[in-house]
This record gives sequence, structure tokens and C-alpha cells, in this order.
Amino acid sequence: MTRTGKELAFAVLAAALTSFAAPWAYQRSLTFLQHMKVSGRDGGSEDGSEDSDSDEVQPLSDKHYIQRDQIWSDESQEWLPFDPASVKRPSHPEEEDPQVYFYVNLRRESPHDKPTTVLSGFSDCLKHILRAVIGDGFFDVSPEYALKDFFPHLKILAKRLDSVDGKLIAKETLEDVLAFARSIGFDKKDTDGPIEFLNTILRHGEILLRYLEEEFKPTAERMALSLSFGQIEWSYLIYYFQPGEEYSTYDQDDPSKQIAFKLTSRSYEEGMFGPPYLAISGIAYEWDGWRYTTYHVRRRIEEYKGTMDLSGLTCKALTSELKDSLAERGKLYVSLAGVHYKTYLGERVMVDRRAYDDRDGYEADPDWVNPPFDLDLLHFLRPHVFGFNLVRKKWMPFAVELVAPVVFDENAWDHLVLDGNIKTLIKGLVDVTRNANSARKMVSDVISGKGGGLISVLHGPPGTGKTLTAEAVAEYLQRPLYMVGSSELSTEAEELEDNLRGILSLATAWDAVLLIDEADVFLEQRSLHELQRNALVSVALRVLEYHRGVLFLTTNRIQSFDEAFLSRFSLGIKYPELDSAARRAVWHKFFELAGAGSGISEADLDALSEKSFNGRTIKNLVRTSQALALSSNESLTVEHVNIVVQASQKFLDEFAQTQAQPKECLEK
Repeated sequence: MTRTGKELAFAVLAAALTSFAAPWAYQRSLTFLQHMKVSGRDGGSEDGSEDSDSDEVQPLSDKHYIQRDQIWSDESQEWLPFDPASVKRPSHPEEEDPQVYFYVNLRRESPHDKPTTVLSGFSDCLKHILRAVIGDGFFDVSPEYALKDFFPHLKILAKRLDSVDGKLIAKETLEDVLAFARSIGFDKKDTDGPIEFLNTILRHGEILLRYLEEEFKPTAERMALSLSFGQIEWSYLIYYFQPGEEYSTYDQDDPSKQIAFKLTSRSYEEGMFGPPYLAISGIAYEWDGWRYTTYHVRRRIEEYKGTMDLSGLTCKALTSELKDSLAERGKLYVSLAGVHYKTYLGERVMVDRRAYDDRDGYEADPDWVNPPFDLDLLHFLRPHVFGFNLVRKKWMPFAVELVAPVVFDENAWDHLVLDGNIKTLIKGLVDVTRNANSARKMVSDVISGKGGGLISVLHGPPGTGKTLTAEAVAEYLQRPLYMVGSSELSTEAEELEDNLRGILSLATAWDAVLLIDEADVFLEQRSLHELQRNALVSVALRVLEYHRGVLFLTTNRIQSFDEAFLSRFSLGIKYPELDSAARRAVWHKFFELAGAGSGISEADLDALSEKSFNGRTIKNLVRTSQALALSSNESLTVEHVNIVVQASQKFLDEFAQTQAQPKECLEK
């Protein structure tokens, strides 16, 4: 076969897979060389190949391949020769002819089964070229390969044979030819030289390629016809989906998103509880917290009758338009590799894949640099990054297109209603942590790695500004605020230690301001009678003193602090109940944030400040009043506020009465 003839043959096959615009036009009639004998055929097999009239076809003197029928023997656990015209089973298998380049086996599990075509007995030269082209099982001593699995490799096989032919035609040095021959399996121990080795590979490969092209001709023609109308039969999907090609499918976590993948394998499988299906496997890329790596994509297409529109398939050929769109999304994904403080749908989040996978925390390396990613593979990246939602306190994925920079509230510190001297003190201390040079100058513990952080305890009743203080500090430092409730810790000493270490580790990795809310359980003074709580206090002391970041501990009810803790606090702040002036300031701040404007007068503020609401309640009252005004498409006024305040006051009064009743009963 001439080289141009082989190129044309594959071009026809390639057109069957890639051209949907016009029906199949098969221009070439494949003919074997004069010395080759092709057996007569009249039956069909499940591979699209045809059955022989006899149990064996003998080649002529110039041997090339033998087609033979085989049946499985349970007794000897091997494939034995089989005559389709008889149900007799020979007692011994036939001997293979070493001169034959390969065998074509029509195999049946039982006499009445449809045959499956499997090639085996490959010559050493064919093994060499097929190892280079396919790999797979061709590194076995006696490889076998199903006929249907050759289809996606025809293009590569033809190209590889072209390269062999090119080396033989080109006037290259023997050294260059030898190097090329070695790349496809030539060994110096071979009796033939490298040129004869390449000639033999070319001769054997041509015969195999001719056979495969002829066998797949009916498949290619039928498939090309259906593809020209944008349709495909289920039985032809295994030929349509080619390993090494790129396809798109839905994202399993978010079916509204598309992903791209490179196909690695596909096979028909029997459904355990449903119909048969085509199993499709491929690879795509993701950031795993340390590096870019591949992950597996697996989809299935269940058996269907007749033909299906290509657009209805679970997996589709990747279009250039979609590839470009996915590549743009991939750029966003790459920009979010590592640790990032962002917003997602208006909520503050931490993007951190490493922490998402290892939620016990990890030790961050400040000198770590993310490895680069191949820009040609951007379209293979996931549509989501992973991390922690700081508002919902939940680990979750984030669609990369919806991740946005944080817009910090520059006035957050001014909104904090607190004694001026205390505010100045807090600001001065956190400013030191903001400046690395200043932080290094701070006096630390004599033990390396111990102390050096800013640990503050905020003590007072609910709604007096403790949480707001931590929020204001985080906004001022432009760092995330990582809030942890007592329920996320533990009342068991061993679990408390593990949980605290993980929380502190994450806070350090994220450079976050950490707020441990309602930390009463391990702040209160130890006693001789509460051994379990004593253990909790000891654990907390041991773990917290090594934290080098900004940490706030809040408490509502504690009667007396453990002395060991008092010596470890950088700052302790007592928050008293809000007086009238403080409440007025809080009302004013929240009305200002709500854009109340002239709807609230100074007299209104004076009247509202006389009601004994705490800061958190005032914030909720303003938000509810604002919602009431918006529902009526009106500006916020004192009338809206009074409606909400009266309803809340009535509830609070009734709640106070129910709380007082048990006490009265106890006194009686």
C-alpha cells in the first residue's frame, strides 16, 4: 500500500468521526496485496465484523494473518478451536504458526453466542509498534486486544507507520536511524540491524492497518451517515467516543455548570439493576491545596433504542466556543489557588482547598509559592473552588464566577460605641500586630514560639458590644473574622485540645482575627470539686498561650476568672450595661447605616434611648423597621420604629413575667 493510499484511507475514517455536514462518501476501495487471501464471509458479529464460512482460513505461502473460530472450554480454562458447523469441541487447541503476523479470533462463550472478535498472537514487531501506539496490555508477553478497541487508535497507528517510512526514505545517518529504532523497541541484541527492524515493522504494520481499515469500513460508513444528520445509535457510541479526545459534560456537584475532560476509556457495561450502559472515564484538572493534579470524570450513557441527537448525549464533543469560555473560567480558578479572603454572594468566605480537605488545620508556610499551571489546560479546571463560609460557618464549594473581592467598611471602627480611652488602647495594640517590624520588637516569652499574640477577654452582658469590637478590629485590620461558638469546642478535655489546636491553626493560616464566643467553660476559676472543668481550663491555658495572632474571648456570666488566665491576657475589658447616652449613640449609628435621614429627629432619639434595649436588640429593631418601611415602599420614619418597638416591648415584658414566675414559686 502506498503512503498516499493509507493517508486517504484514514482520512475517510476520520471524516466519519468529525464531519457532520454531509453524508458519507467513501472514495476508496480497499484491496489487499496480490499475495493476500481474504476469507469469504456471510454472517455478522457483534463487532461489525463478519463470520467465516469455515472454522479456519489458511493464508498463502506469504503468511500474514489467520482467522479462526474459538470457543471457551470450562474444563481446560482456555480458548479452543471451534467449527461453527459442528458442536463438537476438539480435545486440543491448534498450534500457532510463528510466521503469522497476528490471529483474528472469533470467540464464543457457547456455540450459539454471537462471536466477539479478538486479535492475538501478534508478531514481535507488531508488539513493538502497538506498545508505542496503544500501550495498554501490549506490554504483556502474549497480548490480546478486542477488535472494537482498535478503532480510536487507527489515526495514531497510521501516523506512526508514516514516521517509520519517513525514516527509511530520508537520508539520515545510521546513528539517527538507530536512535529512532530504539524508541520503538529495537535492541542491539537483535540479529537484524535497525534498518531491517524498521522495514519489518512497516511491513507488519501495513498488513494490520489494512485489515483494520477493511473491518471498520461498514462501521465508518454507517456512522458517518447518522452523524451527518446529527444522530447516533447507542451501539456506535464506543466508536464515537475516542480516548485522547476532549469532551464536555455537566459538573456532578452543580449540573448547571459545564466541564471539559480528556477521555481515557469507554466500555459497554451490564447494569446491575438497570439497562446496559456505556461507561465513560476521563481526566480533568484541579488544585488540591498543594499542587495542580488530575481528577477522574466518570459518566454513563444508558442504552436507548434507535438514534439519539448528539446534543442529547450526556457527554459531547468539546466545541471551540465552549473551550474558550471554560478557559476564561479557568483563569479565575487559577487566581484563587491557595488561601484567599473573599466574598461570595455577599457573604465573607475563605477560599482554602487544603483546609477544606484537612479540617483539623495545618501549619502554613509563609514562603510557599504556588506552582504554575499549563495555560493550554485552563479549560480542564473545575468550575468551583472550596473553602469556608465565615457567615454560615459551613465548608462548601464556591462558583468561581461569583467570588469577588472584599469591600471593607472603613467606618466600622467609628461605629463601635465604647469608652474613648479603651478604643485608643485596643487600636494601639492591634496596630502593632498589623506591622511586622513592630510585632518583632514586642517582648515575647523566654521559650521560643510561646506567647507574642494579642489575647483579649471581653466580659459583659449580651448586647453591650463585645462581638462588635471583634468585628470592628477585623475590619480595621482588613482580615477575616473567624467566629467560633462554645458548641464547636467540647466539654471533654482531649477533644477540646484537638479542636482548639485545629481552630488556632486555621486562624493562623488565614491570618484571621479569632473570636471564641461564650468561653465561660474554660475561663472560670478552677476548684477542688470540679475535676472535669479543671481539666478543660488546663487544656485551654496550655493551647492558647502559644497562639501568636489576634484572639478575643467573650463571656457573659463568669463570676471569677482563673488567675492563670488573668496573667495571660493582653487586655481585659469589662462591658457595662448600656446607659441612656450609650443607647442613644447606638440608635444613632444604626439609623445612620439604614439611611433614615430626617425621618428620625433628635427628640425621637432621646425617647428611644430611654428604653432599656441592649445593642444587639437595637440593631435588630432598626433592621426590622427598615424592612417594614421597604415593604410599603416608604422611607424609614419613627412611626415604623414605634410599631416594631411596641411589639418587641410587649413580647419582652411577657417573657420577663414568665421568667419571674418560677422564682416566685421557689420562694413560696
